[in-house]
Amino acid sequence: MSEYLLFTAPILAGTQANWALLATLAVQVYTFHVRFPNERRWIKILVYTVFPLELTQTGVSSHYAYWVLALGWGNTTVLEILPWSCLATPIFTGITAALVQILFAWRIYLLMRKTVWACVITAVIVLLAMIQSVTILIVVVRFAHATAFTNVTKIGVGVKTWLIIAAVCDVFITTTLIIIFHQYRIQLPAEERRTDTFMVKLMFNTVETGAVTSVTAIIYLVLFLLYPQTNLEKIPTFILGKLYANVLLFTLNVRRFWANHKTTEIGTFTSVYVTYTTTQTTSV
Repeated sequence: MSEYLLFTAPILAGTQANWALLATLAVQVYTFHVRFPNERRWIKILVYTVFPLELTQTGVSSHYAYWVLALGWGNTTVLEILPWSCLATPIFTGITAALVQILFAWRIYLLMRKTVWACVITAVIVLLAMIQSVTILIVVVRFAHATAFTNVTKIGVGVKTWLIIAAVCDVFITTTLIIIFHQYRIQLPAEERRTDTFMVKLMFNTVETGAVTSVTAIIYLVLFLLYPQTNLEKIPTFILGKLYANVLLFTLNVRRFWANHKTTEIGTFTSVYVTYTTTQTTSV
């Protein structure tokens, strides 16, 4: 059975990573619930929508793992005809990614003070988010007609398009936020700029969170293209949606840290960034 290792091991590893990230997400959702009881209604709806989506995705991907690794133990035909659950995971990922990317679009819109450029950039991000979500839905619907493993290569163009758009959208969001933070930083007086660490931390935080999803999407794409006759791409397949969800909750929960930062170090950025992030936390 060692010749099937590249088919079964990635499913096991991806499922375990998926559950681990679900646990992390659950802790972050609880933290959000405790820290921000007066949060805006629509953000609460977003958080409490993403979590059930990812909870369901974990159950669906676990069914896929159970189908192959348990029910199909010793039966190699299970690797040829894929179960329905193999189709659902990318759909959940596309939806979660779109919701998170749209939230960041709204964040950019506020940080750019609702200018014309803010409208343009926000529209581009929302458009990319919707396109990547609809693209993977179309790919899955096409693949659903014949779920044989040999047909995976036939949807290569669609999967490649989806992952490229998702990665481009993430990179665009990250780059835009870094430019915004840099512009606010250079507006500070020279003395404050030399001692200011707040903006630097914001930029590093933005790069780190943005890189998590974009790099994973790129790895997913590379594995899908270079190793089409294996299941290596299943690892990023199972965890990409969880990474988006965790980035969302981390971004929301870290606001308490920024809110407690010294106002004198934040300067003119207070009215834009901290007001956006902590409007509903004053009573906490």
